[in-house]
Amino acid sequence: MRKRLTDRFLATLKPPPNGRLEVTDDSGAGLVFRMSNDGACSWAVRYSIAGKQKRVTLGRYVQADPKIGMTLASARKKAAEITANAKEGTDLPDKEARQRAEAEQAAKRPQTVESLLRRYVDAYCKQNQRKWLETERMFENHVYPVIGRLPLSDLRRADIVALLDHLQNDKGFTAQVNRVRSNLIAAFNWAIEREYLDANPAAAVKRRKIEKPRNRTLSDAELIAIWKAADKLPYPSGPYLKTLILTGQRRDEVRCMTWDEIRHAALAGCRDGAQAAGGMAWVIPGERNKSKRDHIVPVSGLFENLLADLPRLSDAPTAPVFTSNGQKPYAGTRRLKEIIDRESGVTGWVFHDIRRTVRTNFAILGVSREVAERVLNHATPSLEGTYNTHEYWPEKRDALQRWADRLSMMLEGGSDNVVPLRSGASV
Repeated sequence: MRKRLTDRFLATLKPPPNGRLEVTDDSGAGLVFRMSNDGACSWAVRYSIAGKQKRVTLGRYVQADPKIGMTLASARKKAAEITANAKEGTDLPDKEARQRAEAEQAAKRPQTVESLLRRYVDAYCKQNQRKWLETERMFENHVYPVIGRLPLSDLRRADIVALLDHLQNDKGFTAQVNRVRSNLIAAFNWAIEREYLDANPAAAVKRRKIEKPRNRTLSDAELIAIWKAADKLPYPSGPYLKTLILTGQRRDEVRCMTWDEIRHAALAGCRDGAQAAGGMAWVIPGERNKSKRDHIVPVSGLFENLLADLPRLSDAPTAPVFTSNGQKPYAGTRRLKEIIDRESGVTGWVFHDIRRTVRTNFAILGVSREVAERVLNHATPSLEGTYNTHEYWPEKRDALQRWADRLSMMLEGGSDNVVPLRSGASV
């Protein structure tokens, strides 16, 4: 049916018994009035573009309230606009649909620096970083208070430089300044891949030449004082600190050690199982260490005795070795450091200096650089890692046992020329 539509005429129409009634407005704009058998009324428009016939729904029909639908006048105006654009080669409904989609996508995008960085932490850091909490705290403490509210569209390189100047000059930070810079570069690169940013405002910001690499190594006397201070502390704090000294492994690797990681060396994945048959090993899984690969640490006799004396607060195989409740790893390292400083009289050191001290003692003991680096699980050059697949189990076991022997001798006040009896002859 084709007819010059009026509100009065539309009011006389009755729903069809089934299907749908359609009446085309004879205004020439392709406007179509539709009524379903349930009485629902709506507008559509037919138009042709590039030789193709198209039809699009405009909205529901209302006689008087444009807030809840389209009146006859507004539908006729919109249909005329669509057909006029189509004659000029523009598909107006398609264009408007794209604009709406873009607007919806833009509304979902982070609008400020803080909202972007929070999304980066949630979507990336929590999935890929073992220490994502450090990244989150860094942003919360140092970035959000300064540039967090800044709209992304206004973010410039000068804002990043001003932030780093503030951290360095006003707060007196050193190494932390470059860590903030590195994390911002990584976050903004992640944002570029998702088209939240067009360019990385931190990419051209230069690294600050303010970090002094630590070279603190504990002397024999300092190490003895720290060990003896640990002797006075209960489980888990005292044994945890001794394990750092005995193994030279990273702080969190020791702190999060679980009982199922301690196993007979022949069952630890060593290919040279026959050589390893007599000892114990600590296997640090790849997801829990910096190298992202399983790292096998031979257990010296002194370390084996220490483990044998530890209580087990849970029967679960994956229970933490160092724990206060049998469920979560020991978390009192900050307080522990304060106590050890006070009790030992040794200051100006950090836990990581123990690792450097162990490495230095390997050199004193004549352990080769190649073996020492593998005990500490430092990264090897790519070509060497590809062509040299030897696991160095006997060499690592010997290095750690020699270190345990030297430590025992130091604690007993012996001479470097005396070779003490090894505890735990199985290793």
